[in-house]
Amino acid sequence: MEKLQEAGLAKSIGVSNFYPPHIKAILKTAKVKPSMNQLEFHPYLQHHELITLQKEHGIATAAYGPQVPITKAKPGPVDDYLEALAIKYGVSEGDILLRWCIDQDIVAITTSSKEQRLSDYLRTTKFKLTPQEIQRIGDLGDQKHYRAFWTKNFAADDRS
Repeated sequence: MEKLQEAGLAKSIGVSNFYPPHIKAILKTAKVKPSMNQLEFHPYLQHHELITLQKEHGIATAAYGPQVPITKAKPGPVDDYLEALAIKYGVSEGDILLRWCIDQDIVAITTSSKEQRLSDYLRTTKFKLTPQEIQRIGDLGDQKHYRAFWTKNFAADDRS
């Protein structure tokens, strides 16, 4: 990948599903550090150590599955708080989860086959969560562990 970037065929190099040992190893050997790491990230899988490590090294985080708490992991400790915030801001619970990522400088990745839903996601540009709200979602999320993807690759209690 470094050779492709050097040849002008790639603007940047990103990785996916790298965890602290992988990031540490690549930082020791790479000439070009990754610009981004894409991984499952939501209140029930926050990767505290990894996010801190990446921020220390200027590696951005892209979150896939940011809406897992409302699409796959209900019921859970964030449910009532997300509902209250959605009412407060006049948006959906999904919008709150996307904004929670954005307000932490994490790129939220989501998809939909419905054009209206994609358009509705633009509401996330119309409000910001307070630092206290961001913290509260994170604290509530830490009360439950849920991994929606790659479950066969991790122990049931692995929060890495």
